[in-house]
Amino acid sequence: MKRFYKIAEAGTAPGGYVIRLDGKPVKSVMQHSLIFASKDLADAIAAEWQAQTGDIVPGSMPLMQLANTMTDKSSGPDRQAMNIELLKYGASDLVCYFAATPADLIARQEALWLPLLKWLADTHVIVLERVDGIRYHNQPPESLERLNALLVSMPPAEFTVAQVTTALTGSVVIALAVADGYLDAQSAHAAACVDEIYQLEKWGEDAPARKRLDNIRFELGAIEKFRDLIKSSS
Repeated sequence: MKRFYKIAEAGTAPGGYVIRLDGKPVKSVMQHSLIFASKDLADAIAAEWQAQTGDIVPGSMPLMQLANTMTDKSSGPDRQAMNIELLKYGASDLVCYFAATPADLIARQEALWLPLLKWLADTHVIVLERVDGIRYHNQPPESLERLNALLVSMPPAEFTVAQVTTALTGSVVIALAVADGYLDAQSAHAAACVDEIYQLEKWGEDAPARKRLDNIRFELGAIEKFRDLIKSSS
């Protein structure tokens, strides 16, 4: 779609802030009203729209994409199904499954993942047990019940951060730590991609693998920015 507007800017509206294109409010993909509590977030999304030249490229507007997810999915009828999917990740979470060998990879995983499991237990009283090797392990039912209660209780903005981060990293533990502000994008990338980074260091560069890692880094950076802007007070 070609750029059809001259000016993109944030402005006030009943209930918060909106983005307007030549004075007309932007709506979500499903045509819901986009109203933000954070002026900083509205300003940042308006800047994404203003930066478009020629064709509008949705992939160059990650904050707008996250806002669409927050409005159309995290606040709508899809929320229950999304909760269930995140709970499935918790039942077999990436950061619970440690390698059997080699010792140096295990040491890296322990340095990155054990603090996350401890944080989850200390902060949310959710204990997920460590597994060595690839055998499936049933996590404690009471822990999954607490995880489910936490997911259900999360407001749409925070849940959006958790949902997209889980889908990106394969770990709801990493996602919750990002949503809570315990992890920044760089630390989340290191924890989520420890195996891939180790393989590249050991066996040499691989262009497709490096591109995938770079894409994950970029998306995590956008998620971190969205998280910080949504929490900012204006």
